[in-house]
Amino acid sequence: MTSKKYAVYTVSFLYVFIVINLVLWNFMTKDFLNMSEIERNSSQKLTQPLTEQVHYPLHHTNLADYVVSGRTESFDVMTLGDSFSNGQDGSSYQDYLLNQYGITSINVSFSQANGLESLYMLISSGLIDELKPRLVILESVERYVQSNLGRTEVAQTNLPRDTVMQKLPAAHASKASTVARISSGLIPPVFVQWNTNFFSNKLRYMLNPEKLSSSIYAANLDRQFFTNPGYEDKLFFYYEDLYYLQEPLNAEMVNHNLNTAARLLKAKGITLIFFAAADKYDLYSPYILDKKGRPENTSFQKMRDVPGKEYIYVDTMTILREALERGEKDVYWLDDSHWSHKGIKIFCDELVKYILPAFRH
Repeated sequence: MTSKKYAVYTVSFLYVFIVINLVLWNFMTKDFLNMSEIERNSSQKLTQPLTEQVHYPLHHTNLADYVVSGRTESFDVMTLGDSFSNGQDGSSYQDYLLNQYGITSINVSFSQANGLESLYMLISSGLIDELKPRLVILESVERYVQSNLGRTEVAQTNLPRDTVMQKLPAAHASKASTVARISSGLIPPVFVQWNTNFFSNKLRYMLNPEKLSSSIYAANLDRQFFTNPGYEDKLFFYYEDLYYLQEPLNAEMVNHNLNTAARLLKAKGITLIFFAAADKYDLYSPYILDKKGRPENTSFQKMRDVPGKEYIYVDTMTILREALERGEKDVYWLDDSHWSHKGIKIFCDELVKYILPAFRH
């Protein structure tokens, strides 16, 4: 083959390749960018729940916004954690506490730091003395409790205020603006990768119906817990919910780390509350028809049984499972890994039973 023919074949192949991918992108795969996290990561289009979203008129404060505002005030509660603590509006348990109970809160999130690491930065920098919370609520999603708190003793930091301020995250772009940025233009930068992910997900699902993608798994339930038409008895969850199979929880180390933090806060007259946000798979596991031989996750049982807690422990699993037993639907969203506003209400109505007495001390 001459070099000229080779160049023609190569250009023709690339032309056809790009055209086919652009057609697939515009008529099949692009829409998934605007869908929910489960739909987006699994290439599976789901129906919408009959349970409506809620919106709150009052909203909690984020530390980054507080610093920019230049104001100085104290808050009833300081919250630290992961995405369960960093939600907004109807996905924010702090907003429910404010609107339902008048409890003010400031949420703290530092880049590349878990909740306890962030707390230590607040203590060492003196920021916690400025904010003067009466309570600190520390949260971790269940699947990360072991890696955040159970592997080793979490070292206390000694960072000045300026260094800590530099770790505040930059303002997040809205989902709509992010989608517009990566999907705009005649030839979007992600269209080939997005198409590849779509078809690899479909192939994976054909070979193993439990796996919608490399990150999203599916299971059938023995009763209807969701209101999405056609999916009422389905469960979609992240594979990370199965981390407990490789690394069981070390509740003694978790307890040690939390007790250390509780003592530091107690010296400042602050009470520590800790809760693990229940993993979706673990929460609904009693109702899964085929668990593939997986043993029960004993993380919550270990935390209940560990002695010598010097902090207030709120057991989310017990109260949420009780709601499921009552037949409550959409406690977590079908197409999301997080709880719904219904789950938030169930949790917060229990949480205030611990908050309000602590305020009286």
